[in-house]
Amino acid sequence: MTKPILHIIDASIAYGKTTLFTNLNIELHPSNMYCIVGESGQGKTSLLKSILGFIPLKEGSIHILGVELSKSNIHKTRRYSSWIPQELYLPEEWVKDMIAVPFKLQENKHIHFSEDRLKAYLTALGLDHNILMRRVTEISGGQRQRLMIAITAMLDKPLMIIDEPTSALDPHAISLVIHFLKELNKQGVAILAVSHDRIFAANCDKRIYL
Repeated sequence: MTKPILHIIDASIAYGKTTLFTNLNIELHPSNMYCIVGESGQGKTSLLKSILGFIPLKEGSIHILGVELSKSNIHKTRRYSSWIPQELYLPEEWVKDMIAVPFKLQENKHIHFSEDRLKAYLTALGLDHNILMRRVTEISGGQRQRLMIAITAMLDKPLMIIDEPTSALDPHAISLVIHFLKELNKQGVAILAVSHDRIFAANCDKRIYL
C-alpha cells in the first residue's frame, strides 16, 4: 500500500463554542477520488480550507505527502495541492489573462504552460477553444467551472481539492467532468471534493459523510 497523499487524523473544527465535526479520519491515496457529502453547515468547505491552511483545526492533524501541516511549512505543503473554490473570484477581464494567473504564483513559476495541452483539456470538458478570446463576464458559471478544472489540472499537483465541481452544470457537462477527473486519477492524482450532486458522489471511490 502506498503512503497516502492526504492523511487526516482525529480532526475537529469549531467556531467559538460551535463544533462542526470531531474525530474525522481520512486516508486519500494516489488515484483515489473521495467526495464529502452532508447537509449545509456541517463543515465540509471548512475542512477543505483547513487542508489548505486557511482554517486551523481545533484538534487533530493534517499530513500531505507525509508532511504535517503547520504555520511554518504551509507554503511547502501548498506546493502539493491545487484548489478550486465554489465561488470563483476572477480579477482579470479577459479569459486569456485569467489563465495566466496561477502560473505567475511563486509556487507555480517552475510549471511549464502548454497551450496545446490546455486546448486538449478544453475539448475533453466540452468547451470551445474560442472561449480563450472572450471576456470573463461573457462566459457562464458552468463554463468557468470547467475552465478552472482544466487550468488546475495543468498545474500537475498530486492533490486536487474541489468545492462543488458540478454545481452549475447540466447532466452532459457533469458526465464530462467526471470522466475528466477519472482520467486524472489514472495518472495518480488524488482528488477530494465536496458535492451535493448525487451523480458526482456516486462516481467517487468513497463518500465521507459530515
